[in-house]
Amino acid sequence: MLITVAGVPAHPLLVHAVVVLIPLAVLGAVVLAVRPAWVRPYGLLVAAGALAGAVTATLAKLAGDQLEAAIDVTAEFAPVIAQHGQFGLFTVVAAWPFAVLAITAAVLGRRRSGSVTRVVGALSAVSGLVAVTVTVLAGHSGAAAVWGSVAG
Repeated sequence: MLITVAGVPAHPLLVHAVVVLIPLAVLGAVVLAVRPAWVRPYGLLVAAGALAGAVTATLAKLAGDQLEAAIDVTAEFAPVIAQHGQFGLFTVVAAWPFAVLAITAAVLGRRRSGSVTRVVGALSAVSGLVAVTVTVLAGHSGAAAVWGSVAG
């Protein structure tokens, strides 16, 4: 069964949410790591963005797997799809620790300040940078698979 939205496969629609939410949340996590005083007013917003990014990354991966099963993949195109699927899996695997760390940083930042809060905030930012890196790799490989022949 293929998940669709108004007759369009859901995968490309969900991917757009991922490529907006994860980088924005990472930007927020980096800013909060640099300016810990801003965790109290903005930490929950960053945490919500990171969680939404992880959820949509997971849904995009599931919808992508369904889309792959629904289309005929030629032998020459199979490695391209496999690589994109791997990067999609890496995105999901990287997005969840980022979300957990962003949530933890937000909760700690609202309750107390100190070195533990700063370390968790820094870990959140670093894990977010990993998540955004694999998101870019997944997005690039998917765009190249779909549009590579058009762009040359």
